Amino acid sequence: MLREETGFLNNRQKFFKGSHDKNRTTNQQGEKKVKALLDQSKEVIKDRLDLELLSRLYGVPIFKQKKERITLEDLEEIQDELLRRGIFSNIETSPNYYYLKILKPYPPRRKPRYWLHLILFLLTIVTTSMTGAMLRGHDPFASWADFSTGFSYSFALLAILFSHEMGHYLAARYYRIDVTLPYFIPLFLPAFHPGTLGAFIKMRSPMPHRKALFDVGVAGPLAGFVVSLIFLIIGFSRLPDTNGIYAYISQIHPLNDPHGINLVLGNTLLYDWLGAFFGASRLPMNEMYHFPFIFAAWFGLLVTAINLMPIGQLDGGHITYAMFGDRARFIALGAFALLIVLNVYLISNFNSYIWVLWSILILVFIRFRHPPTLNDSIILDKKRRILGWISYIIFVLCFSPMPFYVTNM
Repeated sequence: MLREETGFLNNRQKFFKGSHDKNRTTNQQGEKKVKALLDQSKEVIKDRLDLELLSRLYGVPIFKQKKERITLEDLEEIQDELLRRGIFSNIETSPNYYYLKILKPYPPRRKPRYWLHLILFLLTIVTTSMTGAMLRGHDPFASWADFSTGFSYSFALLAILFSHEMGHYLAARYYRIDVTLPYFIPLFLPAFHPGTLGAFIKMRSPMPHRKALFDVGVAGPLAGFVVSLIFLIIGFSRLPDTNGIYAYISQIHPLNDPHGINLVLGNTLLYDWLGAFFGASRLPMNEMYHFPFIFAAWFGLLVTAINLMPIGQLDGGHITYAMFGDRARFIALGAFALLIVLNVYLISNFNSYIWVLWSILILVFIRFRHPPTLNDSIILDKKRRILGWISYIIFVLCFSPMPFYVTNM
């Protein structure tokens, strides 16, 4: 009994000694990281800011300077230089001082799972090719020849989605923001569907300032818009004459089939204007999805418009917050109110619930208030503000109040 108790005491002493040693090692490592962070920060700041004597209480370096001895522009230059070294910081103010708080290093960037991104991308090629084949009247399961008829649609759609996500990715990497490669979402349904739920990237570090937020937010929609526009122009320019259009459609399904479903895609200002310019108004909107490049471009423009809604964490919400700061929440509430009005109008007049799901997603997930950046004091330059207003114009040109609906034949 005494031996067992002595053994228990010895084990307990070893346990607490081990825990103490582990905590001491952890603290030493933490102090080394803070010291390394302080040394790197001093190399950039030099003598332009003074180290706050109480910084050790906060666990990270904090520098300060009287407002009459340094400008906010100088602080932003320091912050940008720190960012180029992978160091995030936050600017705060008091009545007499500017403070630059150096943030703790974020966890090291995890090794990219290239295999996962590649598998999802390949699966999305398969699902969009199957969808493209069905849209052209082929059974993708019948033969390789039938399956391959969907390649043109898959190529156009994935080029649009890829350019959108890579716009975000490249802009984020420019600002040293930790971001993943695109994750594509494959989906195949034996019904009308684009063949994918789109793609997304994940950001693992904060936005350093409003300029970075704007650039990352606007890069994706602009890239996707340009590529969509290219495919739409190619599709319109290659469109056959009226007889050729209906001859092609008759190979897919009987014309004026009384038992068929007449699915009509909603028009947009940009689609209508370009269609009139190329004389493509001869292509009816209830048959447009049989033409791969045109349908992929139409869908790309729809995705661009949805992303440019000036609400919450959507791309349009990023742009709006970068331009207007905390006032962006009022713009988001106004945009959501217009969406509710549109819902009421479509439900009461056309029995269409097309935007109800998006309204729920906004309320539950996207929300209205945008989180602040690490430096909200930066004001966008004139070029970025012009680009921001252009993005709103693109939203109006690409938005369809009722993207699709069913009518009688």
